[in-house]
Amino acid sequence: MSDAWATPFAGYHHLTMVTKNAVENVRFYRDVLKLRMVKQTVNFDKADTYHLYYGDETGTPGTLLTFFEWPNVTPGALGWGGNHHLAMQVVSGASLAFWRGHLEREGIDVEGPFDDHGHPAIRFRDPDGLILELIAPAGDDVPDGAPALFVPAMAIGAIDHVAVVATNRDTAMAFYSGLLGFTLAVEADSRDRVDATDLIFDVSGGTGQRVVITLADRERTPKARMGTGLTHHIAFNVPDDPTQLAWQERVGGAGVAITEVRDRQYFHSMYFNDPDGFVIEIATATPGFAVDEPVESLGERLSLPPWLEESRGELERSLTPLG
Repeated sequence: MSDAWATPFAGYHHLTMVTKNAVENVRFYRDVLKLRMVKQTVNFDKADTYHLYYGDETGTPGTLLTFFEWPNVTPGALGWGGNHHLAMQVVSGASLAFWRGHLEREGIDVEGPFDDHGHPAIRFRDPDGLILELIAPAGDDVPDGAPALFVPAMAIGAIDHVAVVATNRDTAMAFYSGLLGFTLAVEADSRDRVDATDLIFDVSGGTGQRVVITLADRERTPKARMGTGLTHHIAFNVPDDPTQLAWQERVGGAGVAITEVRDRQYFHSMYFNDPDGFVIEIATATPGFAVDEPVESLGERLSLPPWLEESRGELERSLTPLG
């Protein structure tokens, strides 16, 4: 076995969710949350629907939120094997105050600020019902005022955490700590479920990114049902193909079914499930989003992989213009 198997994940790569309406999704994430659309493409497994990517100015792994458009999808249902919410970082309590006021001015209901395991945070929902959290550094004060002027320093940054619902502490520890190599940083009462515990793992040193595993009673908690409002899968970041293949060997060698490597044009992917069925991906940082268009114009036109280019005319006629 190669020494590369021991290379830890470099934090998150991306999170993928489901939207019912791509146009409304763009208005919310690009125009309200002020994220950059870094790639406008299609679902490579179902090319007649959009796959939209948002992130920082260059699409840095760890900042990326992506969405499949499933026009006929029904709302998802919270439960074990799914997630409760996702959280993104902001730089300060003052930035959190801006976002609270900005969202309220946009007519969006905002909860908080409140304490999320030592971090000030606010919560709200996107048009599909997905629970989103913005979270500031631990110990920061959140001013009462809500400045109206946006400056780049207030921009939403990297992923902070995803809260996944699991049913057994021992198997969660064996999987997230023993197999994936995450360090258990905090074990505390859950904010989101009565009589439940949160296991908070550091994803990797230096990123500040975490995974929150909420332990739920399997007998009293329904199984999650995929749809809008839930995270379809989470992807962790590795630097290159050799490291990814070493992780494939490690995961498969532990008896966990894992897919072959799949070419996603902007990264390479493989998929497996946690003990409760939640989908996890390992994605490479390379080749990146500038492989087929300049950084300065990322996301401005429909990008297609070479094997779909001959269908461009048909796809552009069938997909709803995003504006």
